[in-house]
Amino acid sequence: MTKPSISVIIISRDEAEDIEDCLRSVSWADEIIVVDSGSTDDTRAIAARWTDQVHEVPWQGFGLQKNHALDLASGDWILSLDCDERVSESLKQEMLETLVGTECNAFLLPFRSNYCGRFMRFGEWSGERKLRLFRRNAGRFDDAPVHERIHVDGRIGRMRGRILHYSVRTRAEMHDKSRRYARLGAESAFAAGKRATRATAVARGTWAFVRSFLLKGGLLDGWKGFTLSIDIASATHQRYRQLATMCRTTGSPH
Repeated sequence: MTKPSISVIIISRDEAEDIEDCLRSVSWADEIIVVDSGSTDDTRAIAARWTDQVHEVPWQGFGLQKNHALDLASGDWILSLDCDERVSESLKQEMLETLVGTECNAFLLPFRSNYCGRFMRFGEWSGERKLRLFRRNAGRFDDAPVHERIHVDGRIGRMRGRILHYSVRTRAEMHDKSRRYARLGAESAFAAGKRATRATAVARGTWAFVRSFLLKGGLLDGWKGFTLSIDIASATHQRYRQLATMCRTTGSPH
């Protein structure tokens, strides 16, 4: 049976600190496509050492940017990665073996996420599975500016090998990411007609902490589990607070 080809697609901007380890982890792939949106550091130069498919495309939002990368791909299967992610050796072997003859059109991949130098075993980040591997002719990203999703026709399977996600090195980096994603998330929610108040923001933030630290066992990760739960709660509160501000100052989007 013919071995299917795999294209890895990556979008980037100022990711010189992370992209090389990401690319190294998929150097075995048949094709690697990097779509960069105006990096001012060495991201493109580093990527060019690993692939001749480095394209510069103005930023359009996460969904549209990834679809642009998808349109450039030629492989039978697409593996979508972020620059702070790595394919483990076990996942590599599982993909190479499983994709031959499978009836599935996509696979959910388990994640193991690193927070400030430690891989978390419990809490909100534990047990994450994301759809990142799919047949090129069976899936496409939606146009969401943030938290984009892949829509797939057909059966979706699961793999056991992990994506290693080096999410943040410091809490300062976590807080910076939270601010950026809070704004994008609030704008997306507002455009979709969702509403919130300041009370909603407090309630959602509180619930996010309870869910991560208590219900999902973040306390079993000790101090890091506590600070991660606090940071998740803060990010949730920021997103709903910004949505509440939009609702108060702008009114209904429809």
